[in-house]
Amino acid sequence: MLSIYKSRQCSLDHPGKCDRESKHYVNCPLDYDTKMRLQRAALENDVKMRVIMKAAIDQFLTGWNAFLKAFCLR
Repeated sequence: MLSIYKSRQCSLDHPGKCDRESKHYVNCPLDYDTKMRLQRAALENDVKMRVIMKAAIDQFLTGWNAFLKAFCLR
């Protein structure tokens, strides 16, 4: 599994005050070539694969939201 980000989990007693971090995982099957490209990019740029995956997911979702807004689907 691949950790894509850490978020703060807020307590119910104090809304808005966060007291601990939680991890959320995504299971992402990749073909061999994509996995090798991801590993190579991580190694060459001295970052973890999960950082690249998080950035890719964020980029995709940002574009997806713009698409939905443009066609009044959201």
